[in-house]
Amino acid sequence: MSSFRLHRAARVAIALAAAPLGASLGCQRHDASAAEALPPLGTVGPFWLTDQEGRTFTEANLDGKVWVAAFMFTRCPTVCPEMVRRMRGIQEQAKQRGVPLELVSFSVDPENDTPEVLRAYTAAQGLDTSNWRFLTGDSAVIRSTAERGFKIGVDGTPRAGAEHFGITHGTHLVLLDTHRMIRGYYQSGDGERVAALLEDAARLAGER
Repeated sequence: MSSFRLHRAARVAIALAAAPLGASLGCQRHDASAAEALPPLGTVGPFWLTDQEGRTFTEANLDGKVWVAAFMFTRCPTVCPEMVRRMRGIQEQAKQRGVPLELVSFSVDPENDTPEVLRAYTAAQGLDTSNWRFLTGDSAVIRSTAERGFKIGVDGTPRAGAEHFGITHGTHLVLLDTHRMIRGYYQSGDGERVAALLEDAARLAGER
């Protein structure tokens, strides 16, 4: 799945942030010093999109909140179901621990993933959307938000029967603080990193 990737700029930023801790990017050890650092890795700028209920959703909806973002699409035949499962687990554990956390999933297939499709998808998956928004809208806005804001790669166009349905996108979960500053990237397929995300989110929530 090497085509599912972070942009090089984000990989470099994370590597530089991790270097003083003496850990490699691929197998970074999550210890107290790493959690305390959580260096800012960039700020996500303005965006104007629509959620699964057809309501306008912008960056202002997340001001003052700790949140987790990811990119996905409902027709994804490979990694997206696992990403959604991981986010559901984070949501459930955060609620059990009383950690205030918002979740945001950006569709990289907005032509298909209308609000109606996203709403049907969340219902079919039995997802709790009380604090989880699935966003769609102008494809240029979504790609710009992914690439310029989150430094996450998105490429291709939807093609039935093609590998990954013709779309490749980064599979990291991204943790942001109350000022929309990126504080960490966590590979969604790595259980230890996903657990570390929850710990880091709790720390950020406690600093509000």
